[in-house]
Amino acid sequence: MARIRTVKPSFFRHEVLQDLEAANPGKYPMLVFEALWGHCDKAGRFEWKPRTLKLDILPFLPFDMADTLAILVRAKMIEHYSVDGKEYGFVPTFIEHQRISCKEAQDGEKYPEPSGSNGDLFVEHHGTIGEA
Repeated sequence: MARIRTVKPSFFRHEVLQDLEAANPGKYPMLVFEALWGHCDKAGRFEWKPRTLKLDILPFLPFDMADTLAILVRAKMIEHYSVDGKEYGFVPTFIEHQRISCKEAQDGEKYPEPSGSNGDLFVEHHGTIGEA
């Protein structure tokens, strides 16, 4: 289930995301990146299910979510990994930009870590979506 997340006004001035948007018309990388936050657990991890994410994020626009996720991976905005045969995504900068509180702060993490003894990380990155 998606959660309510906050977006800082400076998000819309993020130069890397703006460049991705301009370079990939009709793929919506900026909007998809922001919308992924609602699908993340408190650690910034989400299930890598492009078809389901497409239905939850932009169901009426004709584009390929898997292509958009690949664009975000190549730009090092998200990571793609697997644990025990299941695929997950990770937003490395998630906790820098979201305040987790109330019940969610008390809940355990929903998805496994992106690296470690169980996980095979497809892409490693620990960047920032710092303010432009």
